[in-house]
Amino acid sequence: MGLIFKMENILYLKSKKIGEINMYKKILSFIINENNQLLLLRNNPEDPIHGGDIWYTVTGGFDDNETDGKEVVIREIKEETNLDVKEAIYLNWIFSYNFNDVDCIEYAYISFVENGDIILNEESIDYKWCSLDEFINETTWFGDVSMLRNVLTYAMSKKIYFDTEKTEYN
Repeated sequence: MGLIFKMENILYLKSKKIGEINMYKKILSFIINENNQLLLLRNNPEDPIHGGDIWYTVTGGFDDNETDGKEVVIREIKEETNLDVKEAIYLNWIFSYNFNDVDCIEYAYISFVENGDIILNEESIDYKWCSLDEFINETTWFGDVSMLRNVLTYAMSKKIYFDTEKTEYN
């Protein structure tokens, strides 16, 4: 059983130990529709636990019984957007960071979805489909933007940019 902790009056389930360090295990998924557009979500500014008023993409944590990142991606995209994932591809890209004094490890995916009606949950207040250039210009990205562009250019063609896993530390 994972460790339950509280941040901003919200309970979170931390994953089991990774090595000797407890980490909150997460996914991040870029979302592509059948028109080859990327989905941007505007976070709810009333919900600072999810980063404040920024444009971003779907992220979410592993539940205690989940071990397959693709399953987490499918669940999180459905919960946050109501879209159905046709294919999710792991991008060999990992982000390791500390957010609100919680160590996080986040695995990046790209997900191809069926066109459908988007129904946002409480985490987002708006969305838009955009080209790669629009996505790059409007998303709040905390890392190397040129690397993001390279990864997404490959990923949109269902190719992996990194030959082996790459971890970025923030």
